[in-house]
Amino acid sequence: MAIVTYNPFVQNASGAVGKQLVFKRYYDKTVISKMPDMSRRVLSEKQIESNERMRMANLYAKFIYKTEEGKLKARIRLKLPAHKSLFHALVKEYLDIFKPISLEELYKIDFTLPLVPPAGNSGVTDKPSRIE
Repeated sequence: MAIVTYNPFVQNASGAVGKQLVFKRYYDKTVISKMPDMSRRVLSEKQIESNERMRMANLYAKFIYKTEEGKLKARIRLKLPAHKSLFHALVKEYLDIFKPISLEELYKIDFTLPLVPPAGNSGVTDKPSRIE
């Protein structure tokens, strides 16, 4: 691992170069290291479930993000100012609504209808309601 402070060629570099080197930025320093070997990584059940929930939340946000109409309706529904990220707000909405529901129940839900938390609730529900 090499730490670079004042080299103009790698001063603002970050990311990977061919699956061999990784450039990381820490404040005013650039650290160059080898790519980590993740092949022997073993995830716990909780990590696998969390990864799956995040994958589904991203799919939900991408589905709404496909059309300008969907983005506009979501921004109004979430009362989101223009300077805030709509995608992040949609991921958070999904995770908040479906936190108490198991993955098996999530796989059974039809996501083609818009999701809305019940009236008078802060977004955390036992079961989501739908607009039909």
